[in-house]
Amino acid sequence: MGRSLLILLLAGASREELEDAVEARGDGYPSVYIVAPADVAPLDWLATDETRANEEAGVRALEAEWLLSGQAEIDGGQAGHNDPVLAVADALERFPADEIVVVGDADTDLLAELSALGPVVAPRGVRPSTRRSRLNASWRAFSSGRSEGTPWVAFVLSNLGFLLIAIAFTLLAMLIIWLAT
Repeated sequence: MGRSLLILLLAGASREELEDAVEARGDGYPSVYIVAPADVAPLDWLATDETRANEEAGVRALEAEWLLSGQAEIDGGQAGHNDPVLAVADALERFPADEIVVVGDADTDLLAELSALGPVVAPRGVRPSTRRSRLNASWRAFSSGRSEGTPWVAFVLSNLGFLLIAIAFTLLAMLIIWLAT
């Protein structure tokens, strides 16, 4: 029996990358657990409608399990939280991995966050952090509640929303009064 690999299956992962990652890191016939984070759009997150994204992530995990069934011992898989770091942390509670293998579009910021979880992180095709990737990382931290600023930002944004609603009703009331006179 080979190593215990936790595969983080990100967007942009191909079949070849997945198979190569297991072959390169497996040392024989590895034990594999696959986690596919849900890709929740911001509007879906705001509407708390993550069902479709979770179902799609579950399908990606099942496809990966099927693809690797002859190459490794599959210990399962799951659709994870939309934040890859939380998805991996949840999966590590179920599956004690020797190594986290990241397959798909990852940047150095994500790898640094994953390294803090404990097991060795084995990236495949890492790209340098860009302004957009840092913004995505900030959004992931905010939407998952890992950011210290989450309560403050939520408080300010909700109050701005209430202010805009109050202004709209005030303008509507002024229009009705103006039309009535």
